[in-house]
Amino acid sequence: MLLRQRENKMWDELIGQEFSVKALTQAASDAKSSLTGKVLPGFSQAWLITGPPGSGRSTAARLFAATLQCEQDGCGKCVSCISVNNSTHPDVKVITPQGLSYGIDDTKDLVREAAMLPGLGQWNIIILEDADRLTTEAGNALLKAIEEPAKLTVWILCAPSSKDVLITIKSRCRIISLRTPPADEIAELLIKRDGIDKAMAHFASHASLGHVGRAKLLATDEQVRDRRSLVLQVPFELKDLPNCFAAAQKLVDAATEDADIATDEMDEKELSNLMRAYGEGAEGVTKRKIEKLASSAKKELEEGQKKRYKRITRDRLDLTLQELAAFYRDVLVLQSGAQLDLFHSEMKGSIQRFADSSSINSTIKRLDAVEATRRMLNSEAAPLLVMESMTVQLARA
Repeated sequence: MLLRQRENKMWDELIGQEFSVKALTQAASDAKSSLTGKVLPGFSQAWLITGPPGSGRSTAARLFAATLQCEQDGCGKCVSCISVNNSTHPDVKVITPQGLSYGIDDTKDLVREAAMLPGLGQWNIIILEDADRLTTEAGNALLKAIEEPAKLTVWILCAPSSKDVLITIKSRCRIISLRTPPADEIAELLIKRDGIDKAMAHFASHASLGHVGRAKLLATDEQVRDRRSLVLQVPFELKDLPNCFAAAQKLVDAATEDADIATDEMDEKELSNLMRAYGEGAEGVTKRKIEKLASSAKKELEEGQKKRYKRITRDRLDLTLQELAAFYRDVLVLQSGAQLDLFHSEMKGSIQRFADSSSINSTIKRLDAVEATRRMLNSEAAPLLVMESMTVQLARA
């Protein structure tokens, strides 16, 4: 099914989600009536948007927020729509948990934000990404604010699935479930929106495992394609224990390098902004005095940056595990004779040889090992030990 043309082009960014788009745009329309005191069934002040990685949870939340703030039901062209889409609207707060979990201390400011009235927009909107990272204590702290929101406050939570969210939170939200976008629609988006060559767009859309953002990176960044190739060579390298340990180290090193690239510039800019806020560069203020004044804030910033680095590293490793799971899925497709497209069609010959050299039972065990490793990464276990355990299991299967 090709990308449908809608009157509102802004929503074209969320591909393959026609049913969800209809529900959210209807809710935004009903929200206008609620401002006049008329209650319509399509609107709620608490939403939970779920979907697999890359399905567009954050995009859906942002577009919904823009449509709620827009006086023309999401025109995509007014100041409200543009500022929400550029993350500069003062009444739309996007909260992204920096660590592996989002604790009770992190929720204090959030509860205060939720009680405020909008300054410029029609609603005070709080988007909480990765709501599955809420601890039980944090969820309980937010529960009342979500259950009984201020008159003009709208909560939009995002998570991979409703099962990943605390049941007390989930039961108070209207749930919108996104699906994995079809590869053909992802390819069409890359061609039309980003000007990607047709052949590259179709390769990237299939290789992305249904992740729109990942597809764009694969199509435009050679380093991302090289990383993918590195991961897909691992199953062929696991011949003995030394190779298993070497492969695990290689995967962790790649994830760490990606995290360095993603955070180094950001960390430096945040620290620079903090020091300037405490007077760095001002006439008559000594460096020693600035360091003393900023000591506590600097320590808090560095702790937050460490949490973010840890989360990004593990997110990169999780993406690696998704690639491996897709590889073994392709092996299973060939072993079973299923009439399904391969995620890694450019490697069909190699995958066929791998499939011929192993059994269906071995492939299922390998898939189970990869999925178990994904769960382990959400714990405090050392990533290298977790990855070493997995590569050994993959070899022994």
